[in-house]
Amino acid sequence: MLRRICTASFLLLTALPARAANLDVTASYKMRALSYQNLNLASDKNAQDRHSFIANDARLGIAVRKIELEPKGGEMMTMDVAVTFRALGVTGSSTAMQGEPYRRIANNYPSADFTPFLENAYLRVNHFLGYPLEATIGRQNYRLGSGLLLDDDGAGLTGVTIRGDIPWWGMKAEGFVFADRDSRMASQDAPENSLALFGFAIDLPTEGVWQLNQLFERDRAPQQVFGCSYPSGGSQYACYASKTLKSFTSVRYALNYGPIVFDGEAAFEKGLAAPIGNPSDTTTNTPPGRITYNSNAQVGRAKWKMPLPRLGEGIARLSLARGSGDKADTPTRDEAFFPAHGHQFNGLDRSGFGDFFGATPYNAFGGNYGSTTTASGLQQGNSGIVVIGIGYTPPAYKGYILDVDYFLFQSERAVNDSHALGGEWDFRLRYNVQDRFGISLSAALFKAGSASAAKGISAKKYALEAFGKF
Repeated sequence: MLRRICTASFLLLTALPARAANLDVTASYKMRALSYQNLNLASDKNAQDRHSFIANDARLGIAVRKIELEPKGGEMMTMDVAVTFRALGVTGSSTAMQGEPYRRIANNYPSADFTPFLENAYLRVNHFLGYPLEATIGRQNYRLGSGLLLDDDGAGLTGVTIRGDIPWWGMKAEGFVFADRDSRMASQDAPENSLALFGFAIDLPTEGVWQLNQLFERDRAPQQVFGCSYPSGGSQYACYASKTLKSFTSVRYALNYGPIVFDGEAAFEKGLAAPIGNPSDTTTNTPPGRITYNSNAQVGRAKWKMPLPRLGEGIARLSLARGSGDKADTPTRDEAFFPAHGHQFNGLDRSGFGDFFGATPYNAFGGNYGSTTTASGLQQGNSGIVVIGIGYTPPAYKGYILDVDYFLFQSERAVNDSHALGGEWDFRLRYNVQDRFGISLSAALFKAGSASAAKGISAKKYALEAFGKF
């Protein structure tokens, strides 16, 4: 099947009447052997969730670039046409991606059973219509800012992006429109194109780069609003909404100056939702008049190179993150920061702070996967995540590199005043060859806090990874 698709795509692209065109073929494969111990943070050893499997991640890309179209405004208008296939799947477990928490990862991708899907299928026009613009039309990878607000995480988003220069102070701007769905609502049969994502970004270069990002999310799929509830007939019911409009605004600053690298972003969320009756409320069915969103989040990462006499260069790093949590005394307002497509996945694994806990400002592997009462994965009553991380990479020894990190996790809000989510030590030994081949062995040791499980409960994750690309 894959061979036929690739052959047809290759013939289609090479058959294009293109002058001065370049053909690019790229391929990559990554294998991760993963072992989770006590993923559900259970105190009973017989009830602990243990999973071991191999995650496969393969890509094949074909692109024809610099296809000359016609001169416009004194410049040649050119076009790129590209197709990228990606396949994600698991070996060694037939049910891993069907249950929690892996189901939440698998739902982000069109396929997670090693069936190839189209990650990219786009055409890109340079010097669009004679203007200094670059327009990309079709399914493409996209990250807004640092990924705090929007990142396709390798699944691809279908839409249009336009980038160009602004004739003041070296500024650059881009606008985008995508049609997709909120993967968190997959169990509620959300339509594939029910979620519209649109916005813009403006870059201002100084000593570093300032960036203003704006994202709008318009969701037409009926869904539960996790930070909202209302009384009816003597009972308390969860809120559901038929239409949701959210606005995310962020400011980002990135600096790469000598031995120092810094990347920080602060964001604010506002929004409104049109409430509908709770499906389980068969009595009065009187939802609240309106539902509002009001939240914020911040993420910052810094690292600096530290020369050591006769040893080489080490790297120290610091990371801070915070997402606001929902207030229990505002039943029709959701203060938990949670964009639909913020960065949180890397193939069939999480990508966040801590290899095991995988925290973002809005969710984590928190041991509450069987429940539908929280979107964050934290225990009921906890919302929002605060992270402090420190790490160090000593000078390489014969090409081998050791990374050591420690993360402390707290919930931003907790109804019982128990905020401690836990702490984690991460160790990784890696060896890379020109960024084309690499192998690594890692261990993540997590100890739960009182807001995650009984104090002192531990969990572990081990991983062996190998990758190659050209």
